[in-house]
Amino acid sequence: MNRKSEKFTNRFARLFARRPAFKILTVALIGMALVAGALCVTGFGTKYYRLGGGWVGGGSAYTWSVMFAPSDPLSQTAAARTILKYFNNQFSGLLASFGAENVSDATGEIKMVSADTARWTLVSYMQVAPKQPGDPLQNKAIIVAHGTWKFTSDNTAVLNYVLDVYLPSADADGDGFPDAGAQPVLSVPLVDTGKRVPVL
Repeated sequence: MNRKSEKFTNRFARLFARRPAFKILTVALIGMALVAGALCVTGFGTKYYRLGGGWVGGGSAYTWSVMFAPSDPLSQTAAARTILKYFNNQFSGLLASFGAENVSDATGEIKMVSADTARWTLVSYMQVAPKQPGDPLQNKAIIVAHGTWKFTSDNTAVLNYVLDVYLPSADADGDGFPDAGAQPVLSVPLVDTGKRVPVL
């Protein structure tokens, strides 16, 4: 060790010995470094999932796809656009019982309410397509789907929800949503699974 470096080391040691606050600060910094190192190894605790991407899924009634468009920087809320396809005979029969043939795309919002679970609401319509040019599209019923979306991993989820079905007369003001106090004529509980569409 040369004389300059030895002189600097001695000066630093004297400074450290004379200033208790400097000792405390040094110990605190060392402690923070140890904690940070431990977190890097063990993880940062609870995993918070984020909404986004394209998903496909379904259950016993139909197959669906959904796109999430996050509406905040942390992706804890999002707009949702869902398409239902490939109905089974039971769900097709349900549509027919209301005089409908198909279901419109569903639109709504989803919001994380815990680290791994979100609540969501979607609105769609049971419809009859026009038979001739100039015929209007007819809405035969309003479907309000609502429930939970629970992430089981970054790429999989389980949905527990209810389809509440309202007659068109429940929307007296014509805003597309059942009026306050309106009661569904039918409620159907469902459980689905979903999977994120990956980049291949």
